[in-house]
Amino acid sequence: MDKINSSRLLWIILGVAVVLCILAIAALGLVYFALNLPASSPSVRNGGFAPDFNLPSLSGQNLSLSDLRGKPVLINFWATWCYPCLAEMPLLEESYQKHSADNLVVIGINEGDRLADVETFVQKENLSFPILLDYDFEIGDHYQLSGYPTSIFVDKDGIIRAIYLGEIPPSQLEKNLRLIGIE
Repeated sequence: MDKINSSRLLWIILGVAVVLCILAIAALGLVYFALNLPASSPSVRNGGFAPDFNLPSLSGQNLSLSDLRGKPVLINFWATWCYPCLAEMPLLEESYQKHSADNLVVIGINEGDRLADVETFVQKENLSFPILLDYDFEIGDHYQLSGYPTSIFVDKDGIIRAIYLGEIPPSQLEKNLRLIGIE
């Protein structure tokens, strides 16, 4: 009988030890996760300020959103592997050409592609608006992107007036441009 009780006691102790180990590992994982969260950034939403950025362009110069304050800006996040991104580029170029006299600034921010791939595409499509390079997705992450393409319409005061996820239809593009003062 004593042998059965001591065997049972041993199994209980082992079970408690295993449970405590699992709880300790889970707690360490939660602490690690909490310590490695990125610094919280303000929510990117309609009516909020567009977060500033400073990125290199294909021309080699850096461009900051804050440099464009006073002008309406269309920011388009895209990638060369994204078919809808590539399909909407001629529309964005057309809109840029049509409204540049109205001070519209169109910026394409490429997310993570190789420089040679971006240059090839831009030359092939004869894009004239600035293309910025976000090699490490930092700005895309800061803007809390959930997919590509994403177009963000910023008014002259730096306020986001519209966010559009996906290939934007011409009528929606014109509607969103009106929201930032482009008729």
